[in-house]
Amino acid sequence: MRAGEARYQHEIGSIGLALRFIQLEARTSTIRAFTGLSGDRIRKLSHQYENPRNRHRGKSPQQASYFIRSAKVRHQASFLGGVLYSCGLVLNDPAAEAGFASLATGKLLFDAYEYYRQVVSAPAISFEYAVFLAQCLQRGDQLRLVCCANCNIPLLAERLPEGPRLCDYCEPDFRRRRAGW
Repeated sequence: MRAGEARYQHEIGSIGLALRFIQLEARTSTIRAFTGLSGDRIRKLSHQYENPRNRHRGKSPQQASYFIRSAKVRHQASFLGGVLYSCGLVLNDPAAEAGFASLATGKLLFDAYEYYRQVVSAPAISFEYAVFLAQCLQRGDQLRLVCCANCNIPLLAERLPEGPRLCDYCEPDFRRRRAGW
């Protein structure tokens, strides 16, 4: 491969990833962060290949409480967090957050989200929230992935309080045993 071809390969990879993100209705700022393409270039791609009225506008999600608001979302976020962790997207190193948004990470993130959508019958987490979940788990300041103290499945938990956690399936059994039922 000649020296000039490497640059074009990178640009082709960026455009391909941008088109995949556009299909998942990602915001321009998210696509720009992972691909390095300009906002204008992303909007032009969106107009050429997708219906621009489907695109979300405004800020990306920023409320971690979304993932804990209901049992359905909590279970799906725990599963997605486990997938992100097993793909190597979540490292227990806050310093790694600086290099989080890259082309390689974007491809892994897309693949992990597609796997989540294939496994979960009615996905409640959008791609933008999946990106935010990966960032939250990477930082570790609001959410973390722990294991249930009883059955050892991955469990999404708030950072505080510390200590053993039980999943929604094990907790009712624990309460019944404790009450002497």
